[in-house]
Parts: sequence; C-alpha cells; structure tokens
Amino acid sequence: MSALTDPGDVNYLAVTVAAVTRLPIAGLWHSPIMFGTYWERDVGLSAEQMRRRRLPALFVLAFATSLAGAFVLALLLGRDAGLAAGALAGLLTGLCVAAGALLSSMAFEARPPRLIAIDVGFHTVVFTVIGAVIGAW
Repeated sequence: MSALTDPGDVNYLAVTVAAVTRLPIAGLWHSPIMFGTYWERDVGLSAEQMRRRRLPALFVLAFATSLAGAFVLALLLGRDAGLAAGALAGLLTGLCVAAGALLSSMAFEARPPRLIAIDVGFHTVVFTVIGAVIGAW
C-alpha cells in the first residue's frame, strides 16, 4: 500500500471547490424536480417544517463534513490522479464507505427503502463528483 499524500502537497483549492459541489447537488437532489417530495414524506417533514429549521447551521455542518471527505479523498488520491481515477475513487468511497454505513444504519432504524435509496444515492453521487473534481484538478 502506498503512503498517503503529504498534507502539505494537497491542493486545498481543489478540495474546497470539490466540497462546495455538494451544495448544488443537494439542492437539486432534494428539490421537487428530483427526490425532495419523496424525501420529505419519508422522513416525516413537511416543506413548512423544513423552512422552520436552522438551515444556516445545517448548511455549515454539511459543508464541514463535505470538506473533511474531500480532504481525505485528496490524501488518498495524490496530486496527479486524473479525472477517471478520482471519479472511481469517489464512487467507491461513496458506495462502499458512506452508502454502506448509511444503508446499515438506516436498515436497522427501519427506514423506508425509498428513503434509503435516496440518501445512499445522494452520497454516492456527491463523493463521485468530489473525487472527479480533485482528480481532474
């Protein structure tokens, strides 16, 4: 196994841009155009209840976790991974690590299968895009 990239060699601009990609993906993914209506119904929150939540704090949390994930992918990929390798690493991370953990937890919580699919799909797509951005940079 090769060593992780030295943190000093990480492209922090690429990590930041990659982390930011989560926000528009989440906006689209959880909109009525895609899965928002089903997601709200399956988690038991109405659109009105969502608007009353402390969204700025939730967005900060989402960005912070996205930044951490992007940083770890950058450590694993190195500086010269390329688009395809970055996307593949992101896909595998999203599908096997993030989605795997979600699937296990949500199944034990007896969450609806559709909600599990929506959340697992979201994190898989997000990590794939993050990996692609870091790899291509």
